[in-house]
Amino acid sequence: MRFSLDSVGLVLILASLGLNFAGHAIVVAFHLPLFLDSIGTVLAGVVAGPWVGGSVGFISNLVSSNTIDPVSAPYGIVSFAVGFAAGLSRYLNWHKRLSGWIALWLVCSVISAVVSTPLNFLISGGRSNVGFGDAIYAALNGHLPRILAAFIGEAAVDLPDKLVTIVAALLIAQGLPAPRATSVPAGLDLGEAFTFVVRSPRWLRKLLAAAVCLLLIWLVVPYLLLVGYIIQIARHVRAGGRGLPPWDDLWPNIKDGFKVVVVIFTWWIPSALLSIPAAIVEAATSEGSKTALGGSIAAGAGLLAAVGSVWGVAVLLIEAAILSQYLQGGFWPALNVAAVIRRLRVNLGLSIVVGVLVVVLSSIGIIGVAALLVGALITYPYASFIGAYLVGKYARLTDREGSAPTLTLPRERGREGAL
Repeated sequence: MRFSLDSVGLVLILASLGLNFAGHAIVVAFHLPLFLDSIGTVLAGVVAGPWVGGSVGFISNLVSSNTIDPVSAPYGIVSFAVGFAAGLSRYLNWHKRLSGWIALWLVCSVISAVVSTPLNFLISGGRSNVGFGDAIYAALNGHLPRILAAFIGEAAVDLPDKLVTIVAALLIAQGLPAPRATSVPAGLDLGEAFTFVVRSPRWLRKLLAAAVCLLLIWLVVPYLLLVGYIIQIARHVRAGGRGLPPWDDLWPNIKDGFKVVVVIFTWWIPSALLSIPAAIVEAATSEGSKTALGGSIAAGAGLLAAVGSVWGVAVLLIEAAILSQYLQGGFWPALNVAAVIRRLRVNLGLSIVVGVLVVVLSSIGIIGVAALLVGALITYPYASFIGAYLVGKYARLTDREGSAPTLTLPRERGREGAL
């Protein structure tokens, strides 16, 4: 599954995220019977394609979940699907004719209702948490199967919501100038990313070695070794390698793991510092005191905490660029904010898509770890290896000309003795 990404403008991405956030904030503030959190998602999809549209939708839900709507994160998959569908409609030129507008409205409504309904059951017992839709669900629940009643209740909200969304997004798109690529399109093969592990020699041994490190994570050193091996995979792919490298550089991997952990921790420091005032207010101030103060202290602390949460989400999304800087220059370049931003801007669409994929893979790994042995032996290592592949490819595609290394294969004897 290969796709190509043109670089898209920073203004488009920020405007799309802003539209999503503003629309959802208005709904939360005024308790409107809609969602209004996908206008920017559809706009990004129609203008920049399915992967960028889906990624903008996913990011918007992460931002909302850390600011105005704590339960919006799981619905990121819904936003991704809506944005992806809007992006596909771009190739069918639906945005250029009325029948296409209607088709896109119906498609996005159906996708949203179908994907949201099972999530509603997992999170809120089948309710959409929109009064109008929940009233329909309650009225039909005793007469129809619960899943069907929940679907109808969700669809009753999605149909008008997506009508407003599609009309607003396409009207904005009509007024935009024709997109102009700012760099050479970057190609990424997701099929290879998800299968390169099993096509590697002795891949099962290497996967089990990672699982052992994960099971012994409490000893710290095995965790650093695992992180270092993930970096070794990314470095191997960046140099042109196509499979898993051997586990034969243990001490260098431990050092790499330690440095990368310190780098990521350093990037997270602002998020932690910004959350401290809210924690202090919550611990030291009673509810009555907050009311007496007019809530100003609590509001200010909450605002700082929200900014810190958004910073944390941003660090997650730019982790591929940070690690790419580490692969290219080591510890200090990975902390160079200007250099990381320059790398992100080489191809912003690619940066966003890879960032979202890495976050999704990390989430899958964590969910697997929650399942104990299944996650420890399969999910987390496999997802981490795929993420490392994507980081390596991203680094190679965004390196400055002439800076990407070439692969030097180990001697045959060394490979025979390695995992």
